[in-house]
Amino acid sequence: MRILQVTHYGSVIGGVETYAADLHHLLQREGHAVTLIHGRAPSGPSIRTIVSESLLVPALRPESGRWSEREAELRRVVEQIAPDVILTHDVEEAEVLHLFSCLRPTIPFVHVQSRYVCPGRGKFYARQKRACERPFGAYCALAPYWHACGTRRPWRLLTNLRVTKRWIETARRLKRLLVASEYMKRELLAVGFSEEQIVVNPPFVEPLPTGEEPLPIREMKRETLPLVLFCGRLYDYKGADLLLRALEFVGPPVRAVFIGDGPELPKLKRLASRVAVRHIVSFPGWLSRAAVFGFYRRARVVVIPSVWPEPFGRVGPEAMRQGAPIVAFRVGALPEWVRDGETGWLVEPGDVRALATAIERVVSDEALAAAMSARAMHIAAEQFDARRHMERLMRAFEEARQET
Repeated sequence: MRILQVTHYGSVIGGVETYAADLHHLLQREGHAVTLIHGRAPSGPSIRTIVSESLLVPALRPESGRWSEREAELRRVVEQIAPDVILTHDVEEAEVLHLFSCLRPTIPFVHVQSRYVCPGRGKFYARQKRACERPFGAYCALAPYWHACGTRRPWRLLTNLRVTKRWIETARRLKRLLVASEYMKRELLAVGFSEEQIVVNPPFVEPLPTGEEPLPIREMKRETLPLVLFCGRLYDYKGADLLLRALEFVGPPVRAVFIGDGPELPKLKRLASRVAVRHIVSFPGWLSRAAVFGFYRRARVVVIPSVWPEPFGRVGPEAMRQGAPIVAFRVGALPEWVRDGETGWLVEPGDVRALATAIERVVSDEALAAAMSARAMHIAAEQFDARRHMERLMRAFEEARQET
């Protein structure tokens, strides 16, 4: 099958692009012809491209020109590639999605809430630090002023409302949509999509990054202090500050490593300077994927302290695949794969003392940690298997082609 993947960025920014890269290689291994196009070129000396053979198509960007010119260029690209199916990843512009669907069977993978079912910050009330439970509607025009859940600039807010409304109207006419979680399925159902349209297909997790050799688990877990790991973007809603506050209530000394970068880094470093001296805290920045997997294998526990409703949370399944128990807040899709008491612990959002208690239970009980580690590896291998993912994906492709 000839498959065209479409992404906004040409470099790996987060979980969306990581999935697109992994899927690209998996499809190629399965004998499919895959082309990836993107609207923004990779930049920066340490930026990892999604795939080296991807094609930059500036017409995917709204600011690149008049729609008539962009439409002609996008038509030309699609006809030149001649795919059997188009798989888009967070293409938010309704006109582009509609054009693709007119040219070829098109399936959007809806990875996140923002711009698709929410005009703001991903169904999250920043002022109250809690999830929004309202579906998209008139209230979204007022919510940013009461909940700080989006821009309060009137013109920009109006634009965002229009983008979300038009995307929903366009996507409702498609035969199939893919989501990574039951949580995201519920969000689509709440804005009028049908049960039959939505295919839940959690991303697969490979045992190791391509080309990496596994190290023995026992060797990798040897640490002077139990390793508590955070991995992700350093934004306020990711909750790294809550993990630092929780360390104050963790009795046994630990080594806490925060992998990632973002606007919260200066604030987090100030908070870290006040953490009890029995703990060691470090911020190594972004690391290679192989290095991150090495940290997963050494971690006693991986903490996901997000307070916003994670639409999937790729870090967790990747860490579980390497044998790391998970401690997380009970938000979004996380309860779908964190099995409380089996593969880790779930605590109520924002409860710092409960977070500390859960962390301490894992770091202070080696037998419990070993049992959770084994269980996490087993469940991740079963739940996020590449073969099962491919079967669901190819079935969705065939259904979309047959019904077009």
